[in-house]
Amino acid sequence: MELNEVLSVWAQPEVVRLIGAGVLSVILWRIPLVGLLVYPFRLLNTFIHEFSHGFAAVFTGGEFHHVIIYRNKEGVALILGGNVFLIANAGYLGSTAVGAGLLFLTTTEVANHTLLLLLGISLALLCLLFVRNLFGFVAGLTLAAGLTLAGLYLEPSQATTLVLVIAIQLALASLDSVLIVTRIAASGSRSSQTSDAHVLARTTGIPAIVWALLWVLLSVALVFAAITIGYDHRS
Repeated sequence: MELNEVLSVWAQPEVVRLIGAGVLSVILWRIPLVGLLVYPFRLLNTFIHEFSHGFAAVFTGGEFHHVIIYRNKEGVALILGGNVFLIANAGYLGSTAVGAGLLFLTTTEVANHTLLLLLGISLALLCLLFVRNLFGFVAGLTLAAGLTLAGLYLEPSQATTLVLVIAIQLALASLDSVLIVTRIAASGSRSSQTSDAHVLARTTGIPAIVWALLWVLLSVALVFAAITIGYDHRS
């Protein structure tokens, strides 16, 4: 795709509105109380982040035992074995990939009701199988119920809007989390030595800041590709 074609895609009104919604989301995150409006989406990001670690463990020969999700949007996945390098990378990139994938699918003929139902049912099953603390269990099933009901009862335009909101929040929440890790890594703080970036630093000898910055670049590339390819396909 040539540069002028890419610019044409990003000049489309729908894409401009999408960018505006993303900027608004970032602003809302940082406004006390108002940020509660996007709390469920941020929490959904945490679930996907931790499940991505677990899936990476299973796919690389390890064991995925359970997940704990906290009120402050942090989580822990208990994993034994597997490829540490791939597992540590899977969290941030996994949630961004889901967000980018949803962004792309909204530009195809796949029904948005179907996407909401798949998200809801998948989250419910994963919570029943792997979530092992009360808050995480209740929050996960509540989110799953909301997604499933939305898939069943929302009007088509409302379903499309909700899927887009979820996709934006997942992609941006992942980016925001990566930027937080970047600041921690850049400061040299030892308060978060269990972060994914520090795990990779200990595994590879490459500084945590390098991994955090790499995640930022890869996350931006995934979102950019999803929007460019998807909206070029629609035009």
